[in-house]
Amino acid sequence: MSALRAHRDRYGYHQMASGGIGWGLPASVGASLANPNRSVVCYSGDGSAMYSIQSLWTAAHHNLPLTVVLLNNGGYRIIKQRLQTFHGTNHFVGMDFRDPPIAFTGIARSLGISATRISQGDKLRDVLSSAIERRAPELIEVVVDDTV
Repeated sequence: MSALRAHRDRYGYHQMASGGIGWGLPASVGASLANPNRSVVCYSGDGSAMYSIQSLWTAAHHNLPLTVVLLNNGGYRIIKQRLQTFHGTNHFVGMDFRDPPIAFTGIARSLGISATRISQGDKLRDVLSSAIERRAPELIEVVVDDTV
């Protein structure tokens, strides 16, 4: 995503090498707590966020300059891909967030975070820039393609 935000220094980008579903939200809260004078942006999938969504409350409680960009594909796509690749099956039990659908913006608001939902990628740059400028905890839910 360097087209959206330039990497400024060696402490400007953190990620796990692979795996670690659920790591992004609490790690970004920790990064923000450790760097209170810097804006932090977390990119997370919806499935990953489901492991640690309560991290948003901590961000709100400490009024962190944290923006969470949550990519919503309606389920655990990475697990579906692994099932297809390693086991040759597309029998996905309990991996979709459709019945009932999860309202991530509603969850974020209930945990004290401002939230916006977008379904057009061309709006992300402006919404993200505005959120970062506010220097407050915020979630941007981006609806993406749900095909595996």
